[in-house]
Amino acid sequence: MTVPLGVTPSELRNTAQYLAYVSNDMKAVQSALMQMLSGEGEAWGHDKIGRQFADGAKGYKSQRDWVDGSITAKTDLLDYYADGLYLTADALEQQDKP
Repeated sequence: MTVPLGVTPSELRNTAQYLAYVSNDMKAVQSALMQMLSGEGEAWGHDKIGRQFADGAKGYKSQRDWVDGSITAKTDLLDYYADGLYLTADALEQQDKP
């Protein structure tokens, strides 16, 4: 026996709202983290060991930028999904109108 699959515009909007909430929450954490890190300044020296730690493809600065970009990509994706769900909910409601 098969179970019917269905979704209502209201359910789509609720999911979209949740995704937008998660995205905004992640953006707030990201912003607070980046502000905190920039306020701390550079914790390493400018000698050879400090440059090895901070610079280069696997250095602190590159990794920090990678994490920042990854979070931005994920929040952009959540926003895209949320927008799509809102548009789908509107389209479904329009289809139901006589």
